[in-house]
Amino acid sequence: MWSPFTRAQFDLALLLGSLSVTYSLVVVAWERARQYLLFERTPVMSPNVLATWCFAAAIMLPPNLAACMAIVVAVGDWPSYNCAGRRLPYRFVYSVATSGLAALAASMAIRSGLPFVLGLLLAIALWFVLDMGLIMVAMCAAGEAAAIPHLLGLRTHSLELLTIGVALAECGLHAAKLPLLWLSLPAAVWIQRRFAQSELRQWGRPDRLMGEEAWLHVAQVVVMASDTASIVRIDSTEPEAARTVAMMQAGCDAIGSYGDGRGLAILLPDCPPQNADALARRLRSAMKVRKVPCNIAAASKPRDGHQLGDLLAVSEAELVARDAVNQPTKPTGSMESA
Repeated sequence: MWSPFTRAQFDLALLLGSLSVTYSLVVVAWERARQYLLFERTPVMSPNVLATWCFAAAIMLPPNLAACMAIVVAVGDWPSYNCAGRRLPYRFVYSVATSGLAALAASMAIRSGLPFVLGLLLAIALWFVLDMGLIMVAMCAAGEAAAIPHLLGLRTHSLELLTIGVALAECGLHAAKLPLLWLSLPAAVWIQRRFAQSELRQWGRPDRLMGEEAWLHVAQVVVMASDTASIVRIDSTEPEAARTVAMMQAGCDAIGSYGDGRGLAILLPDCPPQNADALARRLRSAMKVRKVPCNIAAASKPRDGHQLGDLLAVSEAELVARDAVNQPTKPTGSMESA
């Protein structure tokens, strides 16, 4: 049933929504430009910080108004974490339906008649369950169940807790009648920078690379859905090789282990052959400077095939060929003068 709301509540929804949209359309663009200038690399995908404003709305606004605001800002937030190759169905579910339903459930829990603390704990629990549960259902439907363990990692939970913490601080400021809700914007920027840096560290550690099964699932879906896509293979998992790849690659490129942990594989969505070949050359130069012995190969759709299996076969053949060329020549016999 549609609950009535006051003009003050509607104005609060506009304020929270405008802060979220400002973050999505303005702050993220500035942060991506800053990352590019400082690190000379394609900016990483921005973390989803909708709870910063949607959970605050769930506590302070009627359920229907909170859900409507969450849906509107989720649609507006899509460009902030959209990267090439990330346009998969479950991401739309995560950004829109999940946010709206989670805000609705959390708001109803606050108004369930329970003591405030119990209602708040129930609201947080419902937010987590719906936020994670719906995305896992969507991932299974999209054939990406192998990637679920990455979703349920510490990084995701710490992000949710941080954003909910900021939302609770907003509620406290509003209750104290302090016009400081705008402070949620710099807080969101801090969260974004923290997780962008942690992503660099994550990919710099071989034990935190995407597993082979998960990488194959994601790569198969992306290659099949894209008009052009590329992969780059590296026959080394040395820590320095992983760090070099992390520094040169975008956060929206999937980097995983491949070949029973004996090598690295990079998925390059929407990447034409010439760009993939150029990246392979840059990686070879960087590995040589860092004295990392390895072979690197690239393959692209449609030049080398239309299926992931075709690209893996072509890149494997190139790795074998390069390995043969780089092997020291063994003498076939003695050459002695008479």
